[in-house]
Amino acid sequence: MRLIGIEIEKYACLERCLVPMDSGIRLLVGKNNSGKTALLRALEALRLLPFVGRGSVEGVTLGRYCQVREPYPRYQLSFDFEYDAEDEGLLPAGVIAWPSFKAAKSRHWRFLFTVVPQYGSMLLGGVSLLIDSERVVVLESRKGDVLQPVYNASGQTVQNQQIFTKSGSGTADGHILHDYSFSGIFSAFEPLRNTRMVSAHRVVRSNLQLQALDTLSESAESLAPFLDTILSNERDKFDEIQSVVVGIFPEFKLVNPEKHAQQGVSISLTNRITGERIPLTHCGTGVEQVLAIAAFVLTARPGTTILLDEPHSYLHPIAERQLVRFLNSHSEHRYFIATHSAVFIDAVTPDRILALGESINPGRDLSNPSPVAGLLHSLGYRNSDLLFNDRLILIEGESDQEILPLLLALNPLLLRGALDRTGFPVMEGEGRLRSQQRSLLYWERFLSQLGKGTVPRVYLFDGGSVDEDRKLLHKSSVFSTETPALLRFLAMNEIENYLLVPEAILAAMKEMTAFQGEGTPTPEVDDLRKKIGDILGQEQNQKLYPNGPGDEPFRMVKGSVLLELLFDEYGLRYEKRKVGRLIATKLSAESQPRLKEIWDLFPLDFLPHS
Repeated sequence: MRLIGIEIEKYACLERCLVPMDSGIRLLVGKNNSGKTALLRALEALRLLPFVGRGSVEGVTLGRYCQVREPYPRYQLSFDFEYDAEDEGLLPAGVIAWPSFKAAKSRHWRFLFTVVPQYGSMLLGGVSLLIDSERVVVLESRKGDVLQPVYNASGQTVQNQQIFTKSGSGTADGHILHDYSFSGIFSAFEPLRNTRMVSAHRVVRSNLQLQALDTLSESAESLAPFLDTILSNERDKFDEIQSVVVGIFPEFKLVNPEKHAQQGVSISLTNRITGERIPLTHCGTGVEQVLAIAAFVLTARPGTTILLDEPHSYLHPIAERQLVRFLNSHSEHRYFIATHSAVFIDAVTPDRILALGESINPGRDLSNPSPVAGLLHSLGYRNSDLLFNDRLILIEGESDQEILPLLLALNPLLLRGALDRTGFPVMEGEGRLRSQQRSLLYWERFLSQLGKGTVPRVYLFDGGSVDEDRKLLHKSSVFSTETPALLRFLAMNEIENYLLVPEAILAAMKEMTAFQGEGTPTPEVDDLRKKIGDILGQEQNQKLYPNGPGDEPFRMVKGSVLLELLFDEYGLRYEKRKVGRLIATKLSAESQPRLKEIWDLFPLDFLPHS
């Protein structure tokens, strides 16, 4: 029996959310108030599973998130386990002989529990076996006892055997709270009670009463006496914690729990160069955060589910990357991490991300993850390109990524802030697939892996695309009427064609000349205009006109090649991305009226207008 996932129902803003429960790092990503911390709290209730020796949680806090309030706050957790041959002895009598059981392609166990925070426990709702789409009751829980059906060869219930008789305190509606043992059908639940919540508000108190502590509080406020206990009882473990901290912050060489008068204890770190002991309160908040997280991870029992809220807080991106490597090196645990950090988000494959606030398909097959996620990650696609935005404009190159937002912002009819949550991911580039159609399909799979398949998006290709490519792309199922994806082409060869405004180019050249300080004279605007015309006249130059000059050379020319030749004429270095952006900042709607061609590519309901 292998745990696949847990489904949470009617909790905070989550109507129904399926959470994969494999090992390693799982990221929870979404906007503020999308339910990331709430989901961590919902999973914290694993400590309340109704088994002997269950833990405790803050019931009032947990209860506030429950959508169902009467007769008491509660929500449901459904556990899905994969059936294997060793589970045969757990089946009700008769089931194994059924033809449907023998022919089934998939078999899964489902355990239903109701979390009742104010009573500090869960109620068993029942256990089922899913044989393909058929649901077979294995245990049925009633208010007073738990029954197991006995089936005949036809699948009919012939009797109900009483398995457990419940006794103990009861809930307001008459359910009896009972603790089961980790045996038989419940044997796979034992590792789940090792669940630790690590709060986003981690503040270490500077001087606490000296005492032996074997558990660190979720806010890490008790870190000083906790570390002192570890130093005394598990020196090897303390050395591991210290090694993590000084590895990320090499300016320190030692972590010191320090005892004071009146039986107090605090933490200092020893400066590697001066040998000075610096109080943790004076070392920077990032040091405090890493020290606390290292202590949580390294003192947890193997197989612990660690619920980590915003571990990136106060950390430099370099320290974030080192922290991710540390967590990955301790894959004996299962991590659920709520984060906004692009470093964390880009450090995992797309299938390791649960995007909250989006349409989450609770019926997807979690037992067979798609290899597409790993492939996309290895090709260099970045998860953060897609996760932080309400709409996407997918473009062909990195220069488009710099220039297009500036050109769209010049539209006087665009509502203020319309571009704030618009992403501009690059479809291609170094290490990515070159074919337009393949690139498009890979991005669609990427969006699906991240749970962003419903986000409005426009695939914007250069105008230099040949007719055969355009026809092929138009036929793609990606752009059917049922999808939110749109296909658009620029009216000119590439985005740089819209930068061919002499006044804007001249302003950019003057800034570059002043910055370089070489005294290179800048041309007059009429001279610049003539040079542009001369280059446009080189109609036999295939580098300038890969598809020929056509009737309108200014549209068919490769704008970036023209700019490179032009800047070379005046002894200035042309970098497509940086110089293109600089020229774009010098444009206006009046100086380049053809910008309307770009603005009109996007429907009013995609980029809101006034």
